[in-house]
Amino acid sequence: MDAEHWRSVQSRIATSGKPTRSAPRCWHCGKLVDLESASSLTRINPDVVTVVATSARQIQSRLDRGEKPLVVVKREGSVHIKRLLAGPGQIVTADSDGRMLVNGNAIAISDSPHVPIDLDDNRLGKITSRWSSVDNSWWRDQRGIWSGADDNADPVQGIAWLVYEHRNVYRGNVVSRVLDDCPANLGLNRRMNPVDEIGLTFVIQHRGGADAEVVQADNLVHVMVWTESGIRIVSSSIPDQSDEGGVTIEFTPQDVREGETITESDLATEAMPALSPTSPIAIGLNPRAVMNAQRLQLWRSIAWRAPAQSRWELQTDEWFAAGDNVPVSVDSRTWGPVQTDQIVGVCQPNDRSVKTKLSD
Repeated sequence: MDAEHWRSVQSRIATSGKPTRSAPRCWHCGKLVDLESASSLTRINPDVVTVVATSARQIQSRLDRGEKPLVVVKREGSVHIKRLLAGPGQIVTADSDGRMLVNGNAIAISDSPHVPIDLDDNRLGKITSRWSSVDNSWWRDQRGIWSGADDNADPVQGIAWLVYEHRNVYRGNVVSRVLDDCPANLGLNRRMNPVDEIGLTFVIQHRGGADAEVVQADNLVHVMVWTESGIRIVSSSIPDQSDEGGVTIEFTPQDVREGETITESDLATEAMPALSPTSPIAIGLNPRAVMNAQRLQLWRSIAWRAPAQSRWELQTDEWFAAGDNVPVSVDSRTWGPVQTDQIVGVCQPNDRSVKTKLSD
């Protein structure tokens, strides 16, 4: 968080007799930021990066492998760090909803930072979980851990589902679609767009002492996701237990894109949950094999947008560069393509581990 920006936000609120639309609000629970506790906030220091001079051929090779490298661009006397989305010969467009495409395909970034949507283990006490059990096969304790059955009860047979329902904290916590919120941009008023691709990470623990045949049959984790092109389901084998803390399972947007499409007849004949734009994802676990699930984290990848029907045809020595902070970044969407001789080199980020008090 930028200290000067935060102080300006403080000043705007302090001079007002009541909270205003510009008052910073927690993206997760919706509460207004308590100015009295501002001194306890921390500021993450900027990244320190190593810049490596890299030839255009090497950069193109990385793009061909599906990578979208971060580069340093020097333009009109200023230095910028941007991500290369496309190179010479490629065509960058925006569809009717403003979603950007390269050669007609969605932009996929394997190393994209995860933008958080919901952190279930932070929803404790009066902050209610957005996940619910379809048939009450799972229950959630005060620590935010979802368990399949009491220790003295027989686990429920078959797949039991947990379904997520999204809410908009900026509109009175009403049920809504997942939107492309960028929580770091305090004080920014803009129109948010629906998010179609989401990822999920969570931790599970095996049920000890389960019958070997039962474990073999139920050793799968299932995730169903609503998308604009239909409902998809993807499954993954449960890894071997690594420690007492459980094993981490992750489903990325790419996993979902490669999943199986669910038809209406499948939904009618199988015991599957009903998903919708506002309830876009569900986890299916068998309590006979899984004792509990915890630390459910819903997230999205970065998605770039531009004015609808935009088009850039990249010529020789032209590259399309965009910033990861999509709503506020000034980049090729404004400049147009950057030239090869404007690319100083490729960034190699160093570890960022030092945090300081905001008032320091």
